[in-house]
Amino acid sequence: MNKRPLKCAGRIVIGGLALAFFLQMMMGFLGVPRWVGGWLSWDSLQLAVPPRYVVVLGGGGIPSESGLIRTYYAAKIGMTMTGATFVVSLPCEGDPQTNSVGRMRDELVMRGIPSNSVVLEYASYNTHEQAVNIGLLLGEKALGDPVLLVTSPYHVKRALRCFRKQGFTQIAAVSAVDTEAEGDFGAQSMLGLRYVFWASLDAVLQYSREAAAMLYYRLRGWI
Repeated sequence: MNKRPLKCAGRIVIGGLALAFFLQMMMGFLGVPRWVGGWLSWDSLQLAVPPRYVVVLGGGGIPSESGLIRTYYAAKIGMTMTGATFVVSLPCEGDPQTNSVGRMRDELVMRGIPSNSVVLEYASYNTHEQAVNIGLLLGEKALGDPVLLVTSPYHVKRALRCFRKQGFTQIAAVSAVDTEAEGDFGAQSMLGLRYVFWASLDAVLQYSREAAAMLYYRLRGWI
């Protein structure tokens, strides 16, 4: 049996992994190119009227970083409008009132959103299912109503494309961006370098995962 093709394939795989690791380390030191984050978080459509529905995509739930930031932004938006319905979408098993999806609702209420304005959707395990199930939950009429998604910056483009695929025609998104520490660690110090490196490396992992998800969703026909 000729083992040369297997050895060549193994070298290609190892070389590819080594290159990917090297690029990740480089971007950890240099930061993710701005156009990458901009492409994933930017969308040209803006709502011309206040949203009828504000949809908070669950992220990691409560008290995860993504869940807290998204509910914070949603509540901040809600304080400037009246009559909007808030939809919190996060899967759960058991009683939704006592699970993370219910705690996200409680977080919104704590920040001033009326409890009777919040609807829970807890049957979806990915963004595609969220778009499908929220469409069913709100009804066909809602497909033409103004809808505002609240999600993490790197997730904006995929979320919007999923919802548009399901027929939502007036839909935009808000990027729930976390803020950096206000203290100056010193750009040239080892402490500053260490914090910048790990923050950049975390962003690389998020964007890499999102790029893979975009490709998968494209192949499945979900976007």
